[in-house]
Amino acid sequence: MKNNSTWLSSIGQKLLLATSGLIMFLMFLIPHMGGNILFLFGPEMFNSYAMHLHQLVPVVIGIEVLMLISISVHMFMGFRVVLANKKASDKRHSQKSSKERSLAAKLMPVSGGMIFIFIIKHLLDFTFKAKEQVDMHGHMANDVYGMVLARFQDPVHVIFYVLFMVAVGLHLSHALQSSLQTYGLYIPREGSKIKLVSMLVAIAMASTFAIIPIIAFIR
Repeated sequence: MKNNSTWLSSIGQKLLLATSGLIMFLMFLIPHMGGNILFLFGPEMFNSYAMHLHQLVPVVIGIEVLMLISISVHMFMGFRVVLANKKASDKRHSQKSSKERSLAAKLMPVSGGMIFIFIIKHLLDFTFKAKEQVDMHGHMANDVYGMVLARFQDPVHVIFYVLFMVAVGLHLSHALQSSLQTYGLYIPREGSKIKLVSMLVAIAMASTFAIIPIIAFIR
């Protein structure tokens, strides 16, 4: 009974929110970014990466299941934490704490919702879309490079993806430092190196993801 009340407490909810977010960051965002970078090196390398990834079906399915669980937990706990914070804010009637919060912190529910929409759009555009076949040294493989290139010939899609990467950057910049704070790390309000590193990591990752549709459009 005590364990259940712990996980349903405010601290427990924030721990679940932070942990599910870090799982997605470490096991999906970072590897996915590394794979996306290969697009810049041409069709052979990118399609080869996609082909080898396809050969690891059990591992990929396991990661996808973990991501689905993590996303569900993250969204549910995020919703509960936002409601709890709103109730607490209404009771305090204080504007000071709101002014001290960064833009990224204030927009966390908005950027989180945008990322969810982006995930659905991304799955429809690439994961569930039929792919052409290409010869890879005697083996037929999905032409993922050609699919990405074709999709981003439409400037509307390029703008959509770049804008949503801004949401990813905003979300990450606050989420990374907030997760560490949830685990007990002290982060000062001013002059924090952790906040700076979180912001730089977020900008680097969002920029890396955003550059793919831009390069594809140019090519």
